[in-house]
Amino acid sequence: MRGRTGFRELGLRIDNTAAAQAAGYILQLDRALYHLAHATAGDVAVAVEHVDDIAVVRDGKITLLEQDKSTTRNEARLLGDRTRAFWRTLQIWLRHAETADGAHCQRYLFFVNRWVPSPIAQLIKDRACGKATIADVVGALRKIGSKRTTAKVQGLIDDVLSRSDDVLANLVAKVELVEAADLAADRRSIANGLGLDPRADANDILDNLFGWLTKRVRLEWSEGRPGLITRDEILVQSHALQARQAKNRFLPRASGEIPIDDELRRGQLSRNFVEHLSRIDAESEDIVQAVDHFLKFNIEKHRLVRAGDVPDAEWSHRSDRLRERWAGLMRRRRRELRGRPNCDIGQTVLADVTYEHRETLDGHPCEELYMTSGHYHRLADEDEVWWDPAFRKAGQDEG
Repeated sequence: MRGRTGFRELGLRIDNTAAAQAAGYILQLDRALYHLAHATAGDVAVAVEHVDDIAVVRDGKITLLEQDKSTTRNEARLLGDRTRAFWRTLQIWLRHAETADGAHCQRYLFFVNRWVPSPIAQLIKDRACGKATIADVVGALRKIGSKRTTAKVQGLIDDVLSRSDDVLANLVAKVELVEAADLAADRRSIANGLGLDPRADANDILDNLFGWLTKRVRLEWSEGRPGLITRDEILVQSHALQARQAKNRFLPRASGEIPIDDELRRGQLSRNFVEHLSRIDAESEDIVQAVDHFLKFNIEKHRLVRAGDVPDAEWSHRSDRLRERWAGLMRRRRRELRGRPNCDIGQTVLADVTYEHRETLDGHPCEELYMTSGHYHRLADEDEVWWDPAFRKAGQDEG
């Protein structure tokens, strides 16, 4: 770890493995993300390895300090009664409380990734739920200190206990012990704190936020600054990731991912849009493609409507755009092909609007051809567009 007094100076015992160090670093970033998700205002910032493992800052004042302890070893004593880590942390917190900045700090947290029972840890835990008093904890600290030994930790204990009972009580009143919850529960809590869209892939977003947070903290450290991140900054990243996911959800599926069975195809042959194709003697390939595109468009539109990713108004606006384009092409081809059979004009207009054109969807490119061709055939099914220039809707005379 870096950014403040080193591990050796703190007297902490650490596993001499890259895995153990990485686990501690990952835990700190996880906890930073947790605090950012649950911060009460956008300008609240969280610092990693600044004053303590985690510091929560608002208006330049530290309001929370956290010491993170993790282990994978069953025999580990994370918060043993006479462990250097425990007493060194109390010493750091007391020294911070004695500064001018210390008056603003309301909470001091021990976070442990697994519960390792010890009398003092259990007493701190009991105080939080009303089963023990502040005086009980202070008394237990005094009792531990009275059992003097020649171990190096005794110097730390003596320094901590050199404070008055009132000073110790003021610190103990702000000390909490937090145990890691189930990973899935933690992630749900963070997702809820960030206000993630229920439709979002929360795990993907949280993984990406963790990656961004890692890069950002490393950049801050490399430039000699504390790794200080605000809630507003993490929310901006979160919203960008959600927007990217929404765009991917929004994109229609590839044509090959929407299977159509032969019986369903045969059932469409009596529909009105097929009659419109028959009026211009459309080739069988055009009819087969029209049926497939009609069905796939309807299936995908239904999926997108249910997902709510495309505004309802966009479907009618898109229909208007397609009708306008069709009407312009119909007028153009009738002029250009004047004197030619209606079938020729109709087949040309059909090719103009369904062979290559790909209409946007809610302002986004929509590259799947069936989403435009199928939309046209749905409009034709409702007599909103047609291919035979002589066709007239019900109530109109055919030319």
